[in-house]
Parts: sequence; structure tokens; C-alpha cells
Amino acid sequence: MERLFDYEFWGYGTSSIKQNMAMDEYLLARAEKKKKATIRFWNVKKDGVVLGYAESGSAIKEKDKTFDIARRITGGSHVEFDENCLAYSFTIPRDAKFMHFDEMRNYFASKIEESLVELGIEAIKTDNKASTINVDKKVVASHAIFWGIKSALMHGLVVIDPYDVDKIARRMLLGKRKIGKNLYTEYEALKQIPALSGIVKEKDEYLNKVLRREYVKKILSKKILKKIAGSVYEKKKTTLAVSGEAQKILGTRHLGESWLEERTPPYTEKEVETIPGEELNGDLKSGLGYCLYIQVPDKDFAKMAEPSD
Repeated sequence: MERLFDYEFWGYGTSSIKQNMAMDEYLLARAEKKKKATIRFWNVKKDGVVLGYAESGSAIKEKDKTFDIARRITGGSHVEFDENCLAYSFTIPRDAKFMHFDEMRNYFASKIEESLVELGIEAIKTDNKASTINVDKKVVASHAIFWGIKSALMHGLVVIDPYDVDKIARRMLLGKRKIGKNLYTEYEALKQIPALSGIVKEKDEYLNKVLRREYVKKILSKKILKKIAGSVYEKKKTTLAVSGEAQKILGTRHLGESWLEERTPPYTEKEVETIPGEELNGDLKSGLGYCLYIQVPDKDFAKMAEPSD
């Protein structure tokens, strides 16, 4: 198989949403320094809601101690990370293998799609314009890119089991669209997400729901890793020292709560070529819908949000 980079594999880890965002930035800087690409799969210890780079915090309807809030360096809008998801992060050095961020997105999305196909998922299609991967014309994965000057990041999630949509609706804004004569909602679209853990062929029928979900995360992670890096990669661990270095990013680059509340300080053209879809220092946006659907055209969204019989 063709390997585009020398890879470091940072395993599958679980930590807070803020620590995970910090690790993405740590590995972004590491890709520049070491001239190696990184692969990491992760989840959160406690539910986490993540705002897009240029999004206002008004997307959060109700704050409580059951979930954490963070802001990411990629574009788009709010999204929840919880036990039903498998999150993935890839960083690369900007060494001319990908001349445009579209090439990076298309390459890594294709590897995720191929891995899902190998697990027996049918009716799957990648929509690179919407930055999604769809099963039965419904979004099951979505991702975003930070196209830095000397390195780049693509991160996203695959929904392995359907969200608790009522919980999400209490926490954050879910959008609605008037398409033709009908009103379609993101609430209903989220309800219709297929349960991948129930339809993959490579599973143990005797596992309960929780164990089956975690098993599917594990085998999907292995498939994606093999598709991208083959069997040649350097295994790395998130040690206390690494976590400390990642935390320094939060303490210096993002200045604590001012980053979360106001996106202060913003990134500059000396640091990033583009954050697709965003102005680096524009006004924060309000009224955005859920991130999985923000780039999905109306004709496709109508099919995703059609109530089931």
C-alpha cells in the first residue's frame, strides 16, 4: 500500500474535552517539528460540547455540571462528543504531499469510508463538499480542518450508536429548515442516525449494547489505522509530560476563558493559511445549526430529517 508519511500512532485515549482539544494542537505542532504525521483516536470522560472556531457561545442553551464546554481551532458549529462517538484526529506536516486542504480531507475521509465498508456497512457515501460520510443517506461522520502554514489538522467523529437527542436538545441549539412547504429539524435528523454498532458484520452477537459499542470502536480504529499507515508506524503514549506540554498550549496560546468565551486571541495569517469557511478575526457567529449538518444542502437534509414511520 502507498504510505504518504512516516506515522506516529497515539492510540485510543479518554480524557476531558479540553485536554483532547489541547492534544490536537500539541500534535499539530509536533507534526511540524518532527516532520511526521500523527493518528489518534479518542473519547471523553464526561460529555463535551465543542464550539466552532468562529461560533458564539449563545449556541449553548443550558449549562450544567453534566457536560464540559470547549472551543476548537477548526470551523463549523457546535457538536457533542460522548460515549456514542469515536473521535479521530490526524495531523500532517505541510510538505507538499497535499497542495490544498481538499486533498487532505478527501484522502483521510476515503480511508474511513473504506474501513466502514470492510466492517460490512452498506449504502455508504462520502460527501467531501459537506465534510461528511453518510450511510443510507444519513450523516454518520463529520470532520473539519485547520490548514496551518507548516502543518495541518483534520479531526472529527463517527457516531457509533445514536445520540440521546433529547439530552442534546436541552443543551444546545438544534436548527430547523423550511424546505418547500415542509419544516425539517436537526432534532429529527439526529434521531434517524443509523446504529452502526448494530449493523457491522464483524461483531459478537452476545455482547450487550455497551460492550458492542466499545468493541466496534476498537475494530474500526484498527481498520482506519491499517488503511492509513499499514503496519509501519511508531507507537506513542500520552504521558504526564506530554499532557503537561499540551496544557501549556491552553495556558499560553488560548489564555483560558477568554478563548472559550470570546475566541481571544484569534489566529493570524502568520500561523494559519486558512480555517475553511471562517474569517480568522471576524465576528463570532450565532444561530448556527448542529455541526453534522451545517454544510449539508437542503435536498439532502430533507431526506435525513424525514420522520420515520
